[in-house]
Amino acid sequence: MKQRIITSTSLLFLATPFCFANGYTLAVANNIIVILMIIVIALIVIGGYSLYHNRVISQRNEQLRRILTALDDYRAIVGDEAMSLDVQEKILTKKLSKSKEGKVVQKGEEQSFFVKMDARINKEKPFTDPDFDQDALVKFLGVSHETFCELVPRYIDPDRTLDYINSLRAEYAAKLLMEHPDCSAEEIVRWCGFKNIATYKSAFRFSFGIIPTEYVRCMNQLFKKKEKNDADKI
Repeated sequence: MKQRIITSTSLLFLATPFCFANGYTLAVANNIIVILMIIVIALIVIGGYSLYHNRVISQRNEQLRRILTALDDYRAIVGDEAMSLDVQEKILTKKLSKSKEGKVVQKGEEQSFFVKMDARINKEKPFTDPDFDQDALVKFLGVSHETFCELVPRYIDPDRTLDYINSLRAEYAAKLLMEHPDCSAEEIVRWCGFKNIATYKSAFRFSFGIIPTEYVRCMNQLFKKKEKNDADKI
């Protein structure tokens, strides 16, 4: 981009003597100069926007990297403490049997179950199987479908459950791309359990607001900048 701007600017300065040397009229020479000026200004604007956009994306990726790391730490803590999902299932079954309606589940229990479920899924990564859906999730948790719907009512709809599973796949893909930025889309799709590349890109963009290639490019720039800063400190 810088090279294009320099080239266009040089042509702008050379435009006047070039026009007179070729015998162009003043009106034609002015038109040529105006066109070149517009080109230079457009390139400067595009270059400035590109730099700003890259900076914003880099900052977002750095924040995303920190969030993913913190989320991993949190899930590790949650996954190792308190009661297991099996224990929660037994307690819930007793409460449901004692309840006349059999439908009353406290919000705290829903949240606790979801947090434990989320931590366990991320730890064992069953979603790397492309056929992992709501039924497979219920089976993985070892609870009945009715109990699952009671404890996680937001995922009663199988499509919403699949959106959640694909978001976990996208999160896993982001972590893999941080560690292996040279991985192809086909490899990420296979490792993360996506059905195809289109689903992978769609889920990634839905989760993080950018496409995977843009994420990798900006993440590479971020790491290069860090390496340069570390080298300067030494």
